[in-house]
Amino acid sequence: MKLRWLLVAFACFTAATASPALASKKYGKQVRYAGIHPISKGEGGGICHIEGPHVHIYPANKLEYRVYADNNVFVGDPVAYGWDGPKYAYKGNHPIQVNAIVDVGAEPFVHYCYIDGPHFHYFEPEGQPDFKVVGDAYFYVGEPAPAYIEARPAYVAINATYRPLVYTRPVIEVEPPSGWIGARVDLFPVAIEASAPVVVAPRPRPAVVTGGVNVDVHIPVPTISVGVGVGVGGGVIVHDRGRGRGKFKGKKWKRH
Repeated sequence: MKLRWLLVAFACFTAATASPALASKKYGKQVRYAGIHPISKGEGGGICHIEGPHVHIYPANKLEYRVYADNNVFVGDPVAYGWDGPKYAYKGNHPIQVNAIVDVGAEPFVHYCYIDGPHFHYFEPEGQPDFKVVGDAYFYVGEPAPAYIEARPAYVAINATYRPLVYTRPVIEVEPPSGWIGARVDLFPVAIEASAPVVVAPRPRPAVVTGGVNVDVHIPVPTISVGVGVGVGGGVIVHDRGRGRGKFKGKKWKRH
């Protein structure tokens, strides 16, 4: 009997400690997550409420997640996917102290959110003095690290992802504080395109095309000549279009 229980315990231990390769063959590739996040639409959608490290068998997209200690941490707006827990309003890009929102025993690290307009997160920027609260919303007024500028081209497309989503966004109608990152022209220069010079071609002359040969037609301006005849000597005979003949003798016209 004792041997039987030992065999059962050994079998359970073996199943629990099976290699990821065996688990992947049965359930698919496992992906590590930490903190709450949206559930893939293929898996039913909604929100996963597990706060600690865990795994799923669907991938995390690169725009809404950041990798921290081999875990995918959601840095998007959870309200867009049905989150009804605590939420905090932000406006514009800002840093995220990921070690403050998920505890995985790793060194502190800063990632960035690249959502331009008003949005929510399920966490506050605790311990970060470079935020100002205006109108119940957080505005980042600090100096971002060079990593923020370098990574922006890869992550700014998140705005195109959220634009068509229909959900209740925070309404922020206050003036941003001085130094707000969204008003920094040195970080987001305005590109001015120079207009190309306009070349006006001369109006082409009319052409007649015959048999595949271009022939220029020049129409001269008609010239009107007025001649004044002075009769000297003999007269001139004039025909009146067949109605009769006439003869001019001297200064008198005589009809036949």
